[in-house]
Amino acid sequence: MGPKYIQQKYMPVICEALSDDPEITSFVPMKLGMTNDSFIFECRSGTFMLRLPGRGSEALIDRKQEYEVYRLLAGRGISDEVLYFDPKTGIKISRYIEDARVCDPRSKSDLKRCMDVLRSFHDLNLSVGHLFDPWERLEYYESLRGDTPSRYGDYALTKATIRDIYEWTLEQPRHIILAHIDPVADNFVFTPDGKVYLIDWEYAAMQDKDIDVAMFAVYSLLDKEHVDCLINFYQNGAEDRLQKKKIYAYIAIAGLVWSNWAEFKMNNGDVLGEYAPGQYRFAKDYSAYFYAFS
Repeated sequence: MGPKYIQQKYMPVICEALSDDPEITSFVPMKLGMTNDSFIFECRSGTFMLRLPGRGSEALIDRKQEYEVYRLLAGRGISDEVLYFDPKTGIKISRYIEDARVCDPRSKSDLKRCMDVLRSFHDLNLSVGHLFDPWERLEYYESLRGDTPSRYGDYALTKATIRDIYEWTLEQPRHIILAHIDPVADNFVFTPDGKVYLIDWEYAAMQDKDIDVAMFAVYSLLDKEHVDCLINFYQNGAEDRLQKKKIYAYIAIAGLVWSNWAEFKMNNGDVLGEYAPGQYRFAKDYSAYFYAFS
């Protein structure tokens, strides 16, 4: 389906969001994401983004829960401005942030800015009515494969190791708040005036705040040096070795969670490149780092 067809199909939604009959002067694809397809359109009221949930996303994301999060964030200046959200379909229209760029995960100065934003968000101690349980998600994504075995021959052994690490995290002090869960580098948007927005709250839910640092690391496929920098930036000079070990644990767990997610997506025909095997490597490598950490 081309952009012209998409524009015509979703004109009623656009009109509802903007409360008028906009004269659209441009309508172009923005990106084909791993979960959604997005389009940028311009009209008299400004520039906006139309997000359409992608194939299979209904098995991965609860749109009513996402809607709850956006209602909580509205007006706080944390995320982009959402003008329309359908909790049944997940169709969303938001105001496009002009002349912005996303985080460069290889830039330590960008990493610091992102961790400052993440820490400030966590300090709000927001709450919603749903929980992200990484072990539940791991087993759910695994179940979506059905009878298709994992691509990784030592998966069962890796999963058993991750289970032990997950149980260790449950015994540690945890600060359960609204966590973003999906703080990929592309979701930190830097504006020319120095503002940094955190966008795309599809997976946001209640969980230990430290899991967000781990999620940033695995999504960006950071090497060990940059992971340790990331943790130091989040801690903001207050070194906490237990927290660091816990983040290593969450990196290992997250690696296997998103490895199973990636296997489901690839079984549906999606091409994820280095992302998929990278997640499995995080599960294995950070299991070893976790056990070696003293």
